[in-house]
Amino acid sequence: MLRVRHLDVSDVSLLAQIDRSEHVDVQYAVRDGQLVEVPVFMADIPRWSDDDGEHSVTRIVEFSRPIVEGGATLLGAYADDELAGLAIVDPTFEPPLAWLALLHVSRPHRRTGAATALWAEAARLSTDADATAMYVSATPTGSAVGFYLSRGCRFANPVHPVLFEHEPEDIHLVCDLRQP
Repeated sequence: MLRVRHLDVSDVSLLAQIDRSEHVDVQYAVRDGQLVEVPVFMADIPRWSDDDGEHSVTRIVEFSRPIVEGGATLLGAYADDELAGLAIVDPTFEPPLAWLALLHVSRPHRRTGAATALWAEAARLSTDADATAMYVSATPTGSAVGFYLSRGCRFANPVHPVLFEHEPEDIHLVCDLRQP
């Protein structure tokens, strides 16, 4: 049984348990306002590394902790008692704009509904906080972009300047939360 729990800042270290590894067949970029397929930069994305590099546990925790300390909600999806995925949402990021700062589902739990459950709870928290839209900076892989587009996201126009500066290679999207 899949459940989403609200976690606290001390649980940010659970990110180390997420197996972010993925084989990438499709990668995207935005060119002239259009989503275009580009050559895959890294076909096999590894797990979080244990060093202090860009894709390390240390970096993802350093990125996430201040967001949660600042009032965002850390969500955990659990299949029975096993961590399936984590998300961070700031429902009051820049009212009426919410921000989905992170959503990762561990490789063994993909395509089980964990991402959908995390998304649904993030959207619920955001609409309960009177957000009308949610900003997403998606990893430019086919799986991530496809997931967000299937949720009704569209290209952010304009992009959020601070979030774009932090992740310029990502696909920046916005989802209207007032959709039926």
